[in-house]
Amino acid sequence: MNHNCLHFFKALANEDRLKIVQLLHTHNEMCAQDIEKHFFLQQSTTSHHLNTLRRAGIVKAYKKGRHVFYSIHYHSFMALIEDAKTLVSQ
Repeated sequence: MNHNCLHFFKALANEDRLKIVQLLHTHNEMCAQDIEKHFFLQQSTTSHHLNTLRRAGIVKAYKKGRHVFYSIHYHSFMALIEDAKTLVSQ
């Protein structure tokens, strides 16, 4: 299986990460601290989830001052979906 698709599906297989994606879809962009407030997770766990989603190409991040802002990387997300569809149809 395509390495990128594997990371994509593994990242979305976690319930907390899937909820983070849903939250970002609703709010468009959020800083890590605001995302953390929606979950009963430690800061380090939230950071781990966000980094997993970023490495999988699902979210993108940029730093502004002391805050890191996250949003869904729709272009990458849709490309990964297309890759998965191609793999399934082979």
